[in-house]
Amino acid sequence: MKNIWTVMKKEFARFFRDRRLVVSLFLPGILIYLIYSLLGSGLISNLGGVDENYVYQVYTVNMPDEFAAQFEGVSFMELHAISAEEADGHKQAVSDQQEDLLVIFPADFEEKYAAAVAGDPTAAPTVEFFYNTVRSEGTQAYSLFASAISDLQQQVTPYFLPLVTDLATDADVTGMIFSMIAPMLVLMLLFSGCMSVAPESIAGEKERGTLATMLVTPVRRSHIAAGKIIALSAISLLSGICSFLGIILSLPKLMGAAGNLSVAVYTAGDYLMILGIVLSSVLVMVALVSIVSAFAKSVKEATGMIGPLMILVMILGLSTMFSSGATGSYLWYLIPLYNSARAMSGIFSFLASPVAVLITIAVNLVVAALLAVLLAKMFDSEKIMFNK
Repeated sequence: MKNIWTVMKKEFARFFRDRRLVVSLFLPGILIYLIYSLLGSGLISNLGGVDENYVYQVYTVNMPDEFAAQFEGVSFMELHAISAEEADGHKQAVSDQQEDLLVIFPADFEEKYAAAVAGDPTAAPTVEFFYNTVRSEGTQAYSLFASAISDLQQQVTPYFLPLVTDLATDADVTGMIFSMIAPMLVLMLLFSGCMSVAPESIAGEKERGTLATMLVTPVRRSHIAAGKIIALSAISLLSGICSFLGIILSLPKLMGAAGNLSVAVYTAGDYLMILGIVLSSVLVMVALVSIVSAFAKSVKEATGMIGPLMILVMILGLSTMFSSGATGSYLWYLIPLYNSARAMSGIFSFLASPVAVLITIAVNLVVAALLAVLLAKMFDSEKIMFNK
């Protein structure tokens, strides 16, 4: 037992005296706490994309007073009575995701409804519901409206028949699916590419001693740092783009049951904006991974220390699944990498803001430049670069 305790003390001492290992142990939990605390309002409270104070706008045609009475005193929904002639215009607005819900009752609804209630099931009238499943407010409006009038619908022998029409187009469905999945996949694939090359290039050469030989040459250390970042960025970008193309081209087949998905719905301008975001994001990731690798003594240690960064990137990529994506203040686009996920979500969902994309690219480039300067300063530090 004494020998076991001795070994345990030795291992504890080795671990807790190494600041790198201690940081790698506690940093993931700290990062998760900070991310969810800072971005919690965007990730959790907006789950489903509908603000809790949102007032649903429902347009009705020939709605009986008996049905309208179900919504008296309801503060989260406004009913707007329109004529049958105006229905087509509002149907188009619902299709364009500008309005929430359109409900059309037939002109003779009350007579047929009364007959169905009296015991004639063949007289049950049909009520048409139009919404766009891609618009979260529309889906929720339909659910709340249907729930409110459920007391007037006999379940075994229906008093009226709902006819629900989803006006979402194939492009709408494509945008919804891609905006939720693609940003996370792109960031993760790009970061994986960075992880596969950066630790070996810096920590690996440091471990083998070749980096020390390079540092004593007449070449300026800042130039060595810049050369490594540029080369690693190019390699990581190639890896990320190949993986990204594979994902984008395979998603339509993978999600075939969800509709006729096609990347052809996006324009050349959309892909150029995505390319700009990808390029700037890679520079930030490579700089971050390079800085961590410069601190590490070996490739194994660098890989372990990069783990928290991967968790951070994964959380940022997942954020677009639980938030409204491109909407909101431009201040969100000042957060490196999170702005990339947010901007890509906007592009894939056809809500791209050129200003937001420009802010994203500019912020990422500035952050990458600052990190590159920091890496160059680290290369000038004998303590950091020769800490074997």
